[in-house]
Amino acid sequence: MKKFKLAAVAGALALVAASAQASIITISPEGNGTTISVGSLDWAANSVLVTPVTGTNAAQPAVGDILQSYAQAALSGFLDANGDNIGVNGLNSSFEWTFVAGFREVVTSRSVGIDPVTLLPTGVDTLELKTTAGGDNFFKVYASAKNANALAGTGYADGTLIMSGQIQPFNASTNRGLTVFATSGNALISDLDKSANGNDYPGLKSVTGSGSATVDALVQYVNKDYFADYPTGLNVGDLLSLFLDTQANDPFTQANPSALFTKGDGSTVAGASLPSLGNVNGVSGPNFMLQSDATSNFNVPEPTSMALAGLAMAGLGLSRRRTAK
Repeated sequence: MKKFKLAAVAGALALVAASAQASIITISPEGNGTTISVGSLDWAANSVLVTPVTGTNAAQPAVGDILQSYAQAALSGFLDANGDNIGVNGLNSSFEWTFVAGFREVVTSRSVGIDPVTLLPTGVDTLELKTTAGGDNFFKVYASAKNANALAGTGYADGTLIMSGQIQPFNASTNRGLTVFATSGNALISDLDKSANGNDYPGLKSVTGSGSATVDALVQYVNKDYFADYPTGLNVGDLLSLFLDTQANDPFTQANPSALFTKGDGSTVAGASLPSLGNVNGVSGPNFMLQSDATSNFNVPEPTSMALAGLAMAGLGLSRRRTAK
């Protein structure tokens, strides 16, 4: 009988997980009580830094190597349920939202393309990575006066902390926590910084590459001045999905490569520099940088699922009281 009761609880909790989907969240952009209904967060193009934990070169890892990544960006806009921008007065003029994140990945495969006609290597190097537990693992969102600087890599981890959590390990059932990236190897080398305001790193080159990544952050803290409460808000235990799949490319064309990245303890690690990337980003190492353009969706359990889980837990408690009597 006890096994049946525990199975009922497990089943209800599984239903909660299964029914979690992209949700509409009530947000106060400035934490002042004025709210909007948000379907997703559109982050501006920025930088991701990948550093080796095992092995010596994040740009040329072996299968099984562990890599530590750092990401950061400022919010470009709040999007509605249809993906359209919600005009918010003062965003990126009088105030801004920013995020910083860190997580580890394991290299699960690496392959070099072969031309089907000549049977010679094409120079295309494809990597697959999956998020794993441990390391410098964090996801933090801040609201502050506008001061983020993509080139310097500063201003992304200050102001008021409005949400934080941890990046989750790869989930085989949803395929989330997966990164796929392909580079040209030595075939197409160009300037690292090809952004519109000019080349700020004339001594640094980069391979040409593109890819995508998706990670989930388990919410562990929410500032209720900015997020409504359940059922229309964001709560501890919800998932925030970070999609880096709109762009994870080299070289940098839409943003300046960042000189610094913020770690979980608030200290910094060097980004775009000769000691960090070597002469050719994607070849020399020890670190590797790519441009990202992220979007965040909220995955909140539906009220029906939460009610089922609550009933299951209440039933378990009632049965325990009867047993005790």
